[in-house]
Amino acid sequence: MGKTYKSFEIREMTAALGAEVVGLDITSKLSKSALIEINQAWLEHQVLFFRDQPLTPEQHVNFTKNFGELQGPGYMPTLDGFPNVYVQEYPDLYKGIVSDVDWHIDASFMKKPLKGAVLHALKVPATGGDTAWVNLYKAYDLLSKPMQKLCSNLTAVHDNFYKNLANVLDNYGAQGYEIARKATPPSVHPLVCKHPETGKKCLFYSELMVSHFNELNDEENKVIKEFLVNHIKKPELCCRFKWENDSVAFWDNRCTAHKGIFDFGQQHRLMHRVAIQGATKPKK
Repeated sequence: MGKTYKSFEIREMTAALGAEVVGLDITSKLSKSALIEINQAWLEHQVLFFRDQPLTPEQHVNFTKNFGELQGPGYMPTLDGFPNVYVQEYPDLYKGIVSDVDWHIDASFMKKPLKGAVLHALKVPATGGDTAWVNLYKAYDLLSKPMQKLCSNLTAVHDNFYKNLANVLDNYGAQGYEIARKATPPSVHPLVCKHPETGKKCLFYSELMVSHFNELNDEENKVIKEFLVNHIKKPELCCRFKWENDSVAFWDNRCTAHKGIFDFGQQHRLMHRVAIQGATKPKK
């Protein structure tokens, strides 16, 4: 069991990561001591879940900005009047299978990837639509020593359009792609990084974004990428969250990857996301 807290109760999701926060209303202004404890629990469990939180967009923004500078608008849709609130809606804003069905670290293509994000479910399908997270600390720790050494010597190219190009062209056209390409060029990050606050090493791997490793040839890239994808999706490294209306997930984007489970067909799914801007570059 982990640390206990005065402001709320913690119910761990799995031994790998994730915890539900019980007995805390995040729609209201929180005390300094409660915010300190939330941050401590967040660093310990990597992703926190809250139930029955009917957040307004303003409350959503106010809660998130307690933990850092907010991500501003980009090429993805935002809520009218709230440039920090990204709208994630299916099927209205997406066609076909959405891109986040691959494991990914949000905006890992940025020089300073996002610190974290708070996702609020407004309308969820009657069945399906879960999200899963993986503990990238454990993903590194479970590698053999020789594989840890190899990974520690690799740098990965994170490209927003590596797998997402067709989706962007379909939804936003060539002009939209050109704007997005200029705004989001690829970045190079170490495959093994130290968390800037905990100091722990993690496997900073994003299946959706990593196009290749600079130090490897094509054949080696294919083998290592396939190995890493199979490695991080091991059930023992993951937790899976079943959404309800007004559920909230708050994850540390620096040491987790996540993926949506697209198993709800054409049912309506509406989420609002407010993200925290990254303050540091991933470093060894």
